[in-house]
Amino acid sequence: MAKHSLNGREGTDLAGSRNLGRYDLNKQVEVQRTLRRHETELQQNVHKLELKEEIPPLDRQTFANSYHTSPEDLSNVALEGPDGRSRSKVARAVLSLFAIVGFELGSPWMAAVHGQTSATPEWNTASFNPARDAWQRNETKINPENAKNLQLLWKAKLEVKTMGMQSFREPLIVSSGGKTLTILAGSSNEIYALDADSGAVVWKKKLAWASEKPEEPGEGSSYICTNALSATPVVTPSGAGERFVYVIASDGYLHTLALGSGEEKDAPLQVLPEPHGKPYGLNLVNNVIYTITGRACGGNPNALYAVNLANKKVTVSQPPQAGLWGVAGATIGADGTIYFESGDGVYDAKSGRLSTSVEAFTFSNDTLTLKDYYTPSNYEWLTKRDLDMDATAVIFPYKSQELMVASGKEGRFVLIDTKSMGGVDHMTPVSRTPLITNTSANLQTEGTWGSHASWLDADGTRWVLAPTGSPVAVKFPITNGKAPNGGVIAMKLEDKGGKLALAPVWQSRNMITAEPPVIANGVVYVLAAGEFTGQANETEGGLFNSEQRIQRSVPAKLFLLDARTGKELYSSGDQVASFLHQAGLSVAGGRVIFGTFDGTIYCYGLK
Repeated sequence: MAKHSLNGREGTDLAGSRNLGRYDLNKQVEVQRTLRRHETELQQNVHKLELKEEIPPLDRQTFANSYHTSPEDLSNVALEGPDGRSRSKVARAVLSLFAIVGFELGSPWMAAVHGQTSATPEWNTASFNPARDAWQRNETKINPENAKNLQLLWKAKLEVKTMGMQSFREPLIVSSGGKTLTILAGSSNEIYALDADSGAVVWKKKLAWASEKPEEPGEGSSYICTNALSATPVVTPSGAGERFVYVIASDGYLHTLALGSGEEKDAPLQVLPEPHGKPYGLNLVNNVIYTITGRACGGNPNALYAVNLANKKVTVSQPPQAGLWGVAGATIGADGTIYFESGDGVYDAKSGRLSTSVEAFTFSNDTLTLKDYYTPSNYEWLTKRDLDMDATAVIFPYKSQELMVASGKEGRFVLIDTKSMGGVDHMTPVSRTPLITNTSANLQTEGTWGSHASWLDADGTRWVLAPTGSPVAVKFPITNGKAPNGGVIAMKLEDKGGKLALAPVWQSRNMITAEPPVIANGVVYVLAAGEFTGQANETEGGLFNSEQRIQRSVPAKLFLLDARTGKELYSSGDQVASFLHQAGLSVAGGRVIFGTFDGTIYCYGLK
């Protein structure tokens, strides 16, 4: 029986999974239908469980009667949560039923907090789920003990026209028609579906140009605006009926492809006002796709975009902001609030121009409304030094709170309560760390870029991880050698008398341009991308162009680390031939998949 992982109990067989053999297919279908009828109640119960609130007790017989099962089927329900507290019987029964049928509700809330819980582990959106925590809860094959045995299972060279430094975006790993597919979006609007077991091409699609405006030749004006497809696609969650791959191509249109065949199912829908914009990771919640745009590429306003799939309406936040360029796009909270970080630019809170800030929006009746925001008290200095808040924030629950961690080039991490992001003055978060990296205020290569990661261990400890681009400036209890180029850092949430703060725990080995990490089953996966990230050419003057940065980049390396200590468990050595730019990796079903600039897709796993 495969082991399951939910809410931090990694490597623990959730009670009820041992009873799976009792159920024939008809019984499983019956229970699934029952779960669907009671989806709202189940969501509320699991929500309370995740926030560790007390849930009114309900005896097994009453619950069994309500859900058309028997008390015996609930007899092995896990008695404790990851924090060691006794679970209420309702919560235990809910977990048991999830374990019995391997059922994926496919609901937005479940996706936002837990990610996928289908029988086949998936990775259907950037950073695993709408909360952008990069925590693959369903991995059971690779663990700290066997990670050293990781091997290259296959590699495939795909045709892709690179644009600037971009090639493929973060892969997606999903199930379709009895196969596990990896979906890859290329920089010139090439979409591939590969068999995740072999690397064979199942289907490929070159998206036709949909805009009435002509496609520009070439690769844009710089390494920033390259005319490329820049947003990681999203796939409809499992359990939601017919599934689609949603892609915003470089024409600025949303393309809807059938997951199993790549056939374009709907007419392309214009999302961006102009072609050649720079949107980031698509986030799908409540049948609405969200994305953010940065750099004003193609003349598109930097804004939050909401695409209502039910009525095909596109809503754009107002007023335009400074650059929004967290690679994983916007983050979605448990109540559907949309969050993003903004770069440096004009700051005028009265008019809604909130540069160098974290912003929160609600979406209702095809209207985006500013709900709250947090602005660092030193925002003027950060703006002057071009130390943007440039990453995708991560959200996680803690007791009765929903917390967020945000950061950027400055090298400092901010802990935010989403109910009151910055207090009355919008500048007072729960806590801020001291300057952890980037003591030189380097706007090019240091600080944190991309996105974060977070997980809850079996002891109830909440961890937050992030990539860095320079040595650390504070003491970490565990170090793994000198890291002049940075790597990954891990912090834990500490609660001292109700005062919450992030405390350093470990620093990884040295890595050249660490991509955002992924956590799965006690293992941290991270790519040292090898990308040369310098911008200013101090020898010749001006800025480096894409070609010069490509020439100065080195091959990427895959590392597996112990999630508690940062100790290196595995390195791919010199197996990877090229670098990558803001692409990242995905983990599901014992597979670790990523692509590199030269068009090669790599899949690692255990044989």
